[in-house]
Amino acid sequence: MIDVTAADHSTDRRLHPGFTGCFPLPAGPSAPLLRVTGHWREGELRSHRCAGGTVITVGQCLAGERQFAADAERALATDRLTTLTRWAGSYLCVVVRPGDLTAFVDLAGQYPLYYRRRSGRTWIGSRPMDTAVAAGGGCRPDPQVLAAQIFCPGVPLLPESRSVVAGVERLGGGHALRITADGEAVQWEYETLRPRDDASAATAAEALGAALDESVGLRAARARTLTADFSGGLDSTSVAFLSLRHRTDPLPVFTYHRADTSCDDLEFARGYARLDERLRLEVVTGTTAGTLPYQDLHDGECDGEPNPAAVGAARTRLRLERIAAHGGDLHLGGEGGDALLSPPPSYLAGLARPGGLRRLFRDGHQLARARHSSPLHVVGRAAHLARTPVATALRRTAERLESPGERAPHWLDTLSWWVPPGPEAAWLTPSARGELAELARTRASGRRARERRTDGPPDLRTTLHELRASASAQRQLAHLAAPFGIWPQAPFLDNDVVRACLLLPAHRRSRPPALKPLLGSALAGVVPAPVLARRTKGDYSDEDYQGARRAAGTLRDIIGTSRLAALGVIEPRAVTASLDRALMGLRAPFPALNRFLGVELWLRNTSWPGDSQYGGSS
Repeated sequence: MIDVTAADHSTDRRLHPGFTGCFPLPAGPSAPLLRVTGHWREGELRSHRCAGGTVITVGQCLAGERQFAADAERALATDRLTTLTRWAGSYLCVVVRPGDLTAFVDLAGQYPLYYRRRSGRTWIGSRPMDTAVAAGGGCRPDPQVLAAQIFCPGVPLLPESRSVVAGVERLGGGHALRITADGEAVQWEYETLRPRDDASAATAAEALGAALDESVGLRAARARTLTADFSGGLDSTSVAFLSLRHRTDPLPVFTYHRADTSCDDLEFARGYARLDERLRLEVVTGTTAGTLPYQDLHDGECDGEPNPAAVGAARTRLRLERIAAHGGDLHLGGEGGDALLSPPPSYLAGLARPGGLRRLFRDGHQLARARHSSPLHVVGRAAHLARTPVATALRRTAERLESPGERAPHWLDTLSWWVPPGPEAAWLTPSARGELAELARTRASGRRARERRTDGPPDLRTTLHELRASASAQRQLAHLAAPFGIWPQAPFLDNDVVRACLLLPAHRRSRPPALKPLLGSALAGVVPAPVLARRTKGDYSDEDYQGARRAAGTLRDIIGTSRLAALGVIEPRAVTASLDRALMGLRAPFPALNRFLGVELWLRNTSWPGDSQYGGSS
């Protein structure tokens, strides 16, 4: 028996799935645990109810029915609820017992939970706005959180658990929430992702190979029509070849390409496709008018939170249309691979110690050559980072926000806890800049006493941030794909794959100039050697400039009618000045522009009850 109520369950794929609920439950014998709406894909919502309580999963839980039921009953009987995070896949798990409700978000954060305490109860939901509406008490965006997402995206310490909707908290990757009978909510990290001292390179490679093969195999066995990305990069191409081990029928794979781009992915994809006759390569050909970034921005959709990738929705829709034409229902991709398998340069700081100096100079020299930098500067930055606590980095962030410079971040700036705010910080109004800087100083003061005990190394913090960003991008892709009848899934975001990738410290997952050596060791003999030997990545950045020129009028209109400006966050003239530089072909902060536009589209396409100034299509 599924202990939920389908308030608006539909077969219409355009109605996106969602849920809300509260604890303690309202009085009455028939009160549901969750109130679900929209169209749910097969297996996306699962439940088991027994004498001890109810276990519900939302997302991609790949456990078989018997295992699901047996494990749920055992966990409830023994009070070992964290064992429910050990099933294959990526999913949110909600456990309801008579005296409490406990929720566990997947390690990557692909399926977050939102909550708000009101009137003696804590309300939960799959989207922040739905949670706010269900709990009552008004809905408005949180300007500080939005500003932090745009201008300090690598510093999740600033918003902490605050969501983009004021008064609604966000439970992110690897965290748990327990709501007691009096409605109080306590949040904690249920699994700390840290390298294991006793793990060897061989152990980690074996664990990753087994986890990836299981993740792909379980999906391949369940899909009616399986398709996959095939960009020519390591991650998606490896996933496609892994799926061939579990299917006998041909596999349609898809590569995006536009004729006048400098990206060389198609050349690699065609070469790899010839390595197995079961691969059916489909080239999705983009057009200058239709698939460049920044086209059709007013039609942007998002799944509850701002989506920086919304600027490329035209290209994404073209890919989805082609996949849907092949009848695909489950589509595999490589999202998350870069975050987990490409250690950030800040790992060098961990080598600035006795016993690590030879490796520091060797790797520093290799990375400096690849980036046309000075090896001495690289080593010096790494040594400085090794002596810099998080609190100091937060105070420097505050100073950079208050006095933004004109210098764009350089590759050397990645040798830090996070890349500092760039020239785009000048877009902020003086008051917004001051509030964000003050928030950074407040967070710094709160970390002085405990940072040495609780903070992992800089590279791990960066890896986890990039992993969360990949999970968010995958969630938004799944939202956009739902009306096409496609469920995109990324095996690299599965819990067991994440655990396996992070068994080793970053310096043992890196071997410059090799690209993703851990993946190469894990899949040697399984994925063709030429795929694992590639050392480059496709570059689509030239499309940003072309797309901005074609959409200049639309971009100026969005900036001129900015909802963020109405909230007192940005100065439209400063944003326009940066856009003008891009239109002239000069260096421009496109990542920040994309985050800004993602927030603007979210504000415009979200219905704000009682606060029409924040939304409404323009």
